[in-house]
Amino acid sequence: MFPDASPPPRPLLLLAEAEPFRVDYLRHALHDAGAQLLGPVRAVAEGLALLANLRERPAAAIVNLRLSDGSALPLLDSLEAGGVPLLLIGEAGMVPPPHLAARPCLLAPFASYQIVAAVRALPVAMTPTSPASTPLAERARHG
Repeated sequence: MFPDASPPPRPLLLLAEAEPFRVDYLRHALHDAGAQLLGPVRAVAEGLALLANLRERPAAAIVNLRLSDGSALPLLDSLEAGGVPLLLIGEAGMVPPPHLAARPCLLAPFASYQIVAAVRALPVAMTPTSPASTPLAERARHG
């Protein structure tokens, strides 16, 4: 019998972001880092509807503090109540709500490697899909 050589499953990450350029930028970085994206959801109502219809909860969520229909607080509270690890993102000058102040938060401008590092710091297992997504120092260390 041959051992199972299938790759490990990609963690399912919810992306809630209204800005199209940022969505595309994050989608590529997170895919290369080994994640499977759920979304993007651009509005709180869209995110809450998606969560209500999921069979499994996301492994983590990356949520902009402001979505197209306003504050992301109802979506953040729903994810928090479901035990989903959160990475908050936003624009310069934004401040997370006090009850989420301990959650990691990146404010623009940020680079894709910072998002990937912040997600990896969450309790989520990700496996890079290409050598290009692994930092040079890490590739040198592992051959």
